[in-house]
Amino acid sequence: MARNEFRFVVDGVELTPDQQSHIAGEIQKAGLAALSSAGAKLATPLALGHANLKLRPEWYGIWVIDGPFAEELGQKINDIGFWMPR
Repeated sequence: MARNEFRFVVDGVELTPDQQSHIAGEIQKAGLAALSSAGAKLATPLALGHANLKLRPEWYGIWVIDGPFAEELGQKINDIGFWMPR
């Protein structure tokens, strides 16, 4: 399974929690748009991520998982059965 990792680091700039959360959300949107514009061939993509500063920092941002593992993980999430209104 191939893995590509991209990071966006801001060093030396003080940001409020609201600014950090906003930037994380924008990076998530930009990452998905970049996959699309690059013509990435995704079979069964699953996008996971957050911009909530109270959750685990290593999950901050977005993960795009594709293939059999995405199907397996997606089914486990469906089995949990949680739903969050927008």
